[in-house]
Amino acid sequence: MELCTQRGVVSVRQAAKIFGISEMTVRRDFDELAATGVVIREHGGIRLSDETPAAPSEAAYFDKLAIHQAEKQRIAMAACALIEPDDTIFLGPGSTCAAIARALPSMRLRVVTSSIIALNMLRIHPDLEICCIGGQYRRRSGSFVGPVAEDSLSPLGIDKCFIGTNGVMSGVISCSNPEEGRIQGLACDRAACRYLACDSSKFDQLDFYNFYNLDRIDALITDSGITPQQRDAVESVTTLIVAP
Repeated sequence: MELCTQRGVVSVRQAAKIFGISEMTVRRDFDELAATGVVIREHGGIRLSDETPAAPSEAAYFDKLAIHQAEKQRIAMAACALIEPDDTIFLGPGSTCAAIARALPSMRLRVVTSSIIALNMLRIHPDLEICCIGGQYRRRSGSFVGPVAEDSLSPLGIDKCFIGTNGVMSGVISCSNPEEGRIQGLACDRAACRYLACDSSKFDQLDFYNFYNLDRIDALITDSGITPQQRDAVESVTTLIVAP
C-alpha cells in the first residue's frame, strides 16, 4: 500500500522485483487488497481507489530497493557465507539487509530484525526462528524504532549482527535518523561479531547521525567498486570483504 500510494499504480512485475517474491504471490496479494476496496485491480497490477485517503509520501526506501541491485545481491551472498547453522543473527533496516534476508540459506537459524521488509522476506523460510523487534513504526525505512524497540533488543544475545548505512566517512558510520541509529548501535553492542554491509556508493558520504565507529566493526562487506584509497582507509581499521 505504501508503494501504491507513492506511485499511484504498481505492476505485478514491479512488486515481484522489489520484494523478491513470485509473480503468483503478488497476484494473490493484489487480489486480497482489491477485495478490501482500497485499491482497484487492473490488468497487470493495481491502482489506488479514488476513495483511498492520501498517505504521506515516503519514496526513499522503495527507491533504494531498486538501486544497485546487482551489487547488493553479491554483498548479500558474501554476508550469508559468514553465517553458520544455529547462529542468532540480527538484520538491520535498509535495502542491503533486506537483500541478505532474501539470500539466507536453508539452515536452522534464529533471526532478529527491526525491519518489516526483511520480516516479510524471512517468513517464507521454514527453518528460521524469527524474532521481530516491535516499537514505533518508522514508515520511511519500514522499520521499528524507539524505547520499546530498544527495550526488546537489549536483553538478547546475538552471534552475528549485519547492519547497513547511508554513509561511511573518516571511520564513522552514519544514518539519517537517530532512533534508527541507536537500534543498530545497540544490536552491534549485543553481538559477538559485527558486520557492516554496504555498496561502494556509500563511501565518502556522511548523513545526519553518526551511530557507530568503523574500528568497532569486525568486517565491512562491499562490492568491487571500492577505490584503492577507500580500500586502504577501511583496511587500516578493520577487515574488508569484497564481494566477487
